[in-house]
Order: sequence, then structure tokens, then C-alpha cells
Amino acid sequence: MNRSRLWTFCRLAVALIVILIFTPLVIPAHQSDPFLLGMPYSLWMGLLVSFVLLALTILGSLVHPGRD
Repeated sequence: MNRSRLWTFCRLAVALIVILIFTPLVIPAHQSDPFLLGMPYSLWMGLLVSFVLLALTILGSLVHPGRD
């Protein structure tokens, strides 16, 4: 993939994740099960989404068109 396609992918992926995080598909209301390492579902799903957004931000900073 070239840099402009990766940049577009990063932008679309972040937009999609931000939209999905506020829907019950990712974090359902009033659900704490299952637990992972003592953390409720909503907490570890939030951490997972944060790490994915961090990875997309790092990738986006490397392929940004203005980086040159």
C-alpha cells in the first residue's frame, strides 16, 4: 500500500471506531461480564479500543502526507 492509501485507511478506521465506541455493539449498557484479569468488560474493551487508536495514530503520523 502506498502512503496516501494508508493515510486514508487510518482516517476511516479512526472515524469508524469513534462511531462504534458509542454504540451498544462495542460496550453494551449495564454489562460487566466477562471479566478479564479482574477488570470488567467495559474497562478492558475501552483499553483495547484505546490501544487500537494509539496504533492508528502512530501509523498515521508515519504516513501523513505532510511528513515529507
